[in-house]
Formats: sequence, C-alpha cells, structure tokens
Amino acid sequence: MWVAVGLVVSSAVVAIITISSGVTLADIGRLGYLSFALAAAASLARLPVQNVRFRLIAGGLTGHSKPNLSGWALARTASEFVALSTPAMIGGEFVRAAWLSGKGVDGGKALWVGYFEVILDVYVGSALALISAWFALTRGAGVIALTIVLVVFVLVTGYSVFFVIPALRGIPKVPHKLFALAAFFIGGEAAGRLEIVVQKGAETFSLAAAGMLRKDALPLILKAAGLTVIQVLLSGAALWFVLIAAGLKIDPLSATLVAGGTSAIAAIPITIGGSGLTELTMQSYLSSVYGFSSWTAVVIWRIASFQVVLAATGIAFLLLVRRPLKGVRPEKRMGSPDQSLGKTHPEDISAAT
Repeated sequence: MWVAVGLVVSSAVVAIITISSGVTLADIGRLGYLSFALAAAASLARLPVQNVRFRLIAGGLTGHSKPNLSGWALARTASEFVALSTPAMIGGEFVRAAWLSGKGVDGGKALWVGYFEVILDVYVGSALALISAWFALTRGAGVIALTIVLVVFVLVTGYSVFFVIPALRGIPKVPHKLFALAAFFIGGEAAGRLEIVVQKGAETFSLAAAGMLRKDALPLILKAAGLTVIQVLLSGAALWFVLIAAGLKIDPLSATLVAGGTSAIAAIPITIGGSGLTELTMQSYLSSVYGFSSWTAVVIWRIASFQVVLAATGIAFLLLVRRPLKGVRPEKRMGSPDQSLGKTHPEDISAAT
C-alpha cells in the first residue's frame, strides 16, 4: 500500500503539471527517448553508490569487516524508498538502523550510521547549493538565490545541532519519571526494559558521534564524502542529458549547480518527495538564471530522476519487508512433534537477508 501511495501521489503531481503547462506526448517524443533513458540511467546509478557508501560507513563504525553485501544493498535501496516517499525526505535512516539492529548492532550505533549518511548528504548538498545561489546572484536572480541560502541555513543548523551536541556533551538522560509514567500504560516490566534500551541507545549514539571527531575517523569521512560527491555529479548528469536535448547550451558542472540549488529548496517538507515544489523550483531557476523555459524538459527530468528511482526502490522495499516471511514455517496441527512451529529460524533469516 505504501509503495502504491508514493507512486500514485508523486505521479499525479507530475500529471497535473504536465497538463496545466500544456506539455503533450508529442512534445516529450520530440525531446527524445534517448535523453530520458540516459537521465534515468544516471539517476539509478546513484543507488549502487549509496549502497557502497552504506557498506563503508556501517562496516567502519560497527566493526563488521565482511558484511553480506547483497543483504546490505537490498536494505539500503529499500530505505531510499522510505526517504523518497516522505515530505521531509527522512525515514530511510530508521529503516537502516532497524536492519542493522537485526544484525546485532547496538541500536544507538545503528541509528548513528543512518544519521551520519544524512549529515553527509546535507553538508555536501548544502555546499553545492550555496555555490548555486552565488551563481544565481551573479546572474541577477536575487530572489531564488536568497531562498536557497535561507533553506540551507536552516538545514545545516538543524542537523549540526543534533550532531555537535551529542558529540561534545552527549545526549542528556531521559528522566526516570517519564518511564514511571509509562508504566501505568504498558506495565512496570515493559517500562523498565524500554528505559534500559532508550538510555543505552542515547549513550552509544553520543559515543558514536564523538568518535567522528577523532583523527582516526578522517579516512572514513573522506571516503564517504567522496562517494557523496559522486552521487551529486550523477544527479547533475541526469539533468544535463535532458537540458542539452531541450536545446539549452549548458555544461555538466553548471547543470549540477542547477540540480543542487533545486534540491535545496525541494527539501522544504511540503509534499511527498518534494513533488510539485521541485518542478516549480527547477522551472524558476532555469528561467531566472538562464532565461530558458521548457516544462517538457522539467517533466522528463523529474520522471527520470524521481519516478523511475521511486519505482525501483519500491520494489526493493517490498522484497525487504516480505523476505523474512519465508523464514516462517507452516504451523503443524494435531500435536505435531515439531517444537519450532511458527518460529523463524536464524538460518532462514540469514539466507533471506
């Protein structure tokens, strides 16, 4: 159901923009299916780069030297669907944290792995967006430049607070009184277990954050940041393929700046995956900075870079949530001697993931 809702809502927005802007199937056909295919390929190429980065970060922070790459790739790709199908582009880190926890990684450390990925995306993307804003300002597009700067300021400040404070001071312990209150609703034993999990998770999250400030963490940070830059360049390439087909004379680096500035504004949590806001921002940036207007190019780019990726990650999400069910054996009736009925066997889960 979640996969269907994500695809239908985002596709409906694209359809409305296509019809209201007067774009026809003939217009899309004239722009060329090759440019669409290249843009889609560049967008999908970001997924394996994300998988490698996730494996690098999780392996470096959890001490798992030889993880199951196929399982990690499925979990990372599936988590991307969750991020793309939420208004604030968040949620994927919780899926990855839950998956790592299922592999035996401490909950706080598992959550930090996902959060660190988000921080990398925010910092690298924000740096690119600021350059994009400066370029727009030099071309006289002051309004969109100021908008980008304001959004970037809020994003960087917010994510930095949840990184710097845990790293330097640690997350304050949740007052025991709150768990005592929870005991009235879930019982004393359950509340006690919850308190242990929450307090321990906060402590390990803080320790993992503090560990990133050590000198020996620098190689891991640089490698992960390098992979993040590759993702950004692939996003720019996807836009470049479409814009040159539409007749705009633009180089790949400039197209990457356009994509970066647009992504910054699209991070405002208004619609699912920035649907509607992304298209309007792209059209506004191109028209105000380059004097170029083509809703056909915007629509094709959006479908190639978002709908195609959303569909691919949605399939991975379905596989991830359904695979564990294969480990559940049919229940035997009438006094079956099988003492493991209805249970999930560890070896089956291992094989599924």
